[in-house]
This record gives sequence, C-alpha cells and structure tokens, in this order.
Amino acid sequence: MLDVDVNNTVSGDAKKSLDTILQAMKLKSQTLSSLSIFTEEDARKLFDSVFYARKSFSDVISKTPVPVLAKAYEKLKDSSLSYEERVSSFVSSVSGGEREDIEDMAKEVIHFLEPEKYPLWTRWTWNKARGTGSITYVLKDNVRIETLDQYFEAVKELRKVLEIFGLFSENFYLTSVFLVYSYVRYLDYTTHLAVDKKAAGLIPTHLTTTALVLGLKPYLKVIKLANTRA
Repeated sequence: MLDVDVNNTVSGDAKKSLDTILQAMKLKSQTLSSLSIFTEEDARKLFDSVFYARKSFSDVISKTPVPVLAKAYEKLKDSSLSYEERVSSFVSSVSGGEREDIEDMAKEVIHFLEPEKYPLWTRWTWNKARGTGSITYVLKDNVRIETLDQYFEAVKELRKVLEIFGLFSENFYLTSVFLVYSYVRYLDYTTHLAVDKKAAGLIPTHLTTTALVLGLKPYLKVIKLANTRA
C-alpha cells in the first residue's frame, strides 16, 4: 500500500540505514564532547562536523583568532549556562561567516553535545522569523509555534508519536532524523518539479542527503572503515 523507495536504504534495508545514521550521530556527539580547540586543525574538525558551516571556515579562521574560538567553544559546551546564553555568546564571539549559519551551528552543536536534553533546532527545522521549517509539516491546522519553548514541546510530542510506531530513543536523535528527512523530502519534491525527469535521477537519495545535512559524512567514513577492517 505504501510506496517504498528501496534506493533510499542500505541494500533495501531501511532499518540498517537508520541504525547506521544513529551510530554516526553518536560518534559525532562523542567527538564534539571530547574536542578542545588548541590549533587551527582542531577548529577545522569542529567546522567539518557541521555541513553548512564548512564553507565558512576560512573566513572565520581569518577573522577569529584560535584562542578566541577556543574560548567561545568552551563556553558553548558549558552546560551550566542557559541555552540562549550559550548560543548568543558563541555567535557574538565568532567573527566571519554568515550570521545565520554561525547561529545554527551553535544550536546544532548543543544538540549533539546534549542530545538527551536539547532537540535539534536550525532554521530548516523551525525558522522563527518566517514561521516555516519541517516541524510545521506535522502541526495541526491553525497551530503556529511562536516561542522556543513551544518548539521544544512540539519536538517532544513528535518523539512520543515516533515511539507509538516503535521508534524508541533515549535522546532526540530520531526526531532530528525525522525533521531533516522531512525537509529533504520537501526539497526533493520541489526540485523534481523544477528539473528534467532524466536529471532528477542524479539527485542523491533522501537518507543520503539527510546524513549529509546532519554533518555525518566524516563519521560514516569512520564507520565504513571500521566495518571493512572487522
């Protein structure tokens, strides 16, 4: 009854694909938690972990001294501060790059540092200014999110809905995958409307793009290498 796209899974196995993505997310969390910035190469590791921030690395590192970036990252990791304090401190301390990207980067990193406490919040999951984002795809008619607390509550409710369908998690990884996947599906739909059908076959699969947007490419390589050696 459902139209399952086997090209979006690992060998047609959706569960294996999801498990691999979750494994990569856990590895990303571990890496970001243990990361301290002492050198430019350390800073590059941070930016390589955030898909849309990679393009800003050269600009940021040319305008933000490594010690300043190191202090900003340590403050971003400081769980004694509020969510808003951590984000605003990082954004105000880091020069260079697009401001929206740097802010989203801070919020994404917090999610991966504390996935049990904080859902993923970027402008494609919820754009506060525009009232758009993938969370709006699952809201009831005439319901509009106005505040951060409302957004977090909506994601918590989404987590409970996923549990009804057997997708249990001790953190917000699954809701992140769902929201980014929904965003990717929307982009895929609009792209297919705009391109020739023959060219559409060159577009990456949904789960592949989801992993890319979540900044998991470096970690999927590590997992693949580990499995090769096993």
